[in-house]
Amino acid sequence: MERIPYWNINFGILIDVLAVPVVVIFVYGIYKHWIRIRQGKVRVNPELSNTAGKIGPVYVHALLTKGILGTKIYKKIYTGVAHGGLFWGMCILFLGTVLVFFNVLFGLPVFRGEFNRWFMSFALDFSGCAVLGGIVFFLVRRLIFPPEWLTEPKSRSGFVPAVVLLGLVIISGFLVEGARIACNGPDPGSFIGNYLSAMFGKTDGWLLHRYAWWTHGILALGFLAYIPYSPLVHILLVPVNAALANPMPGTKMGVIDFSSFEDEESEEIPSLGASKLTDLSRKRLLDYSTCLWCGRCHEVCPAAGTGKPLSPKGVIVTLAEFLQECKEEEDSLIDSVTSDALFCCTTCAACMEACPALINQPKTILKLRQNLVMERSEIPELMGKANNSLELRGHPFFGTGAGPKDWCKDLEVPIFEKGKTDYLLWIGCSVTYEERTQQIARAMVRILTAGGISFGILEENRCTGDPAKQMGNEFLFTELAQQNIEDFSTLGIEKIITMCPHCFNSFKRHYPALGGNYEISPHSVFVKKLIAMGKLHLNRESKTICYHDPCYLGRRNSIFDDPRDVINSMGEIVEMPRNRSESFCCGGGGGNYWAEEVGTRINQVRAKEALDTGADLIATSCPFCLLMLTDGMKKFTEDQKVFDIAELVDLRL
Repeated sequence: MERIPYWNINFGILIDVLAVPVVVIFVYGIYKHWIRIRQGKVRVNPELSNTAGKIGPVYVHALLTKGILGTKIYKKIYTGVAHGGLFWGMCILFLGTVLVFFNVLFGLPVFRGEFNRWFMSFALDFSGCAVLGGIVFFLVRRLIFPPEWLTEPKSRSGFVPAVVLLGLVIISGFLVEGARIACNGPDPGSFIGNYLSAMFGKTDGWLLHRYAWWTHGILALGFLAYIPYSPLVHILLVPVNAALANPMPGTKMGVIDFSSFEDEESEEIPSLGASKLTDLSRKRLLDYSTCLWCGRCHEVCPAAGTGKPLSPKGVIVTLAEFLQECKEEEDSLIDSVTSDALFCCTTCAACMEACPALINQPKTILKLRQNLVMERSEIPELMGKANNSLELRGHPFFGTGAGPKDWCKDLEVPIFEKGKTDYLLWIGCSVTYEERTQQIARAMVRILTAGGISFGILEENRCTGDPAKQMGNEFLFTELAQQNIEDFSTLGIEKIITMCPHCFNSFKRHYPALGGNYEISPHSVFVKKLIAMGKLHLNRESKTICYHDPCYLGRRNSIFDDPRDVINSMGEIVEMPRNRSESFCCGGGGGNYWAEEVGTRINQVRAKEALDTGADLIATSCPFCLLMLTDGMKKFTEDQKVFDIAELVDLRL
């Protein structure tokens, strides 16, 4: 028997009439989100019109893969499958409802013909089961066996009513189907409905169907109206957030336009960093509205995982509460988050990598840091000393006994000559003022010489400014960067080889906004190229080598394979459980190389993980990682096991 619209229902058209105010309530809820989000600053990129044709497809790709398909959610197999069942089941059920509605209005033959009836009935029953399975999984996980990052009441209070209401919609829908089949006979494909129909007699089924139909309709409309006011609004906001997210891997911190502070005609007083929500961009406020409270960022955060006061989830949820409560102009934002928590962040971007909603937690934390440092002059003591050293000496390594030329004693190093030298070997500060990392620079000079590369260094060397930027002193970063850009322009420098991923990241992501555009090569990538070109021949050994991915090279810039290719040319590579984009930070980023840690030391956690692989040697391609891991190893062994890739290559030439 074909399914008849509004069978057994008097005044069924009333449900369509009720849908009108529901749609109004739904749209108003979305509008309220927009009202709050538009309180943020509009970020206009003057170069956007020139690059829109190039970046447009990338945004669309992010919208489809990360926003709609939700590829990140499936990195956790169980929650991924449950979420997939819940989301895609809802989509199919919604589509089925729309088709039934079209059947009523336009006579669309949705349930006519055996195949259509069988296929539609089976698809809808299967989708309903998938949704119920997802609901049960998430309720059990959040209420009975919650992991540590899901124990906050805020994580449950809004979520539970939403999924319970959805569950009631599905259950009432199955009851409607079972009662209808009890009266009209079996429906091919409706395996749930056919099973339930056996419980009802024809007389009971007729009455139950009528009551269940209205209950189901009202619950469904209520659920639709509730979506914008519940955590389930992320179904709508995540695709938008994904489409607007920076398509580059990692996170681009941006620079402050200090020229706006010199505009005497401007009525608005510019803010350094952010002390209230209106100091942040609309994209940041969209982040907070989109947050799922799932805690994946907290789970992977090296600070949160080692007993420090920072929780990236806590930061975003706090800002989301400010936004929801319309506290856009309240300047107590930082006090609610606490400065101690903000300065614990290593800016490793593990939180951003894990976030299925594509929220940029590090950028928010940096904005709050900037306000603390540049507006309030609040900074931890050791970080403050590093900042002072940068201002006075051009490097953050206060208290060092090393001079700027000590690293190249007894080593012939060419000076960069305009028009004659191809590559600038950027020395920076991290391989200059620590005795251990000086060996990286010396090794790299020998490698480039052996490869026949035309290279040179600057006569006077300074920092890129990255430590100042990550600690929140954007003004100092801009000053140092502009000095470097001026020097590079004078010398006609176009190609740069870096030995520090932090320098590489600054040159690649931040200097272009200040007018500095260069061809940048991390030393591990450049060495790989020399080996591939046959300019370097290495003696392969039988030793196993474990590789630690630096956050600023790997996760932030997606350079994973080149360092591993270099290692494979020297020995056998061994991987840690957390590697590549899911690598665990060494603890030195975000200025935390100059910090007194509370709780467990992050570098010791990572050092133990590396030692547990049983590898003979541990390699990295970052001076800060080298220093942090070497220090972390002291708790477990006295052997020197940590080396930079350049050192290992140099030893095998």
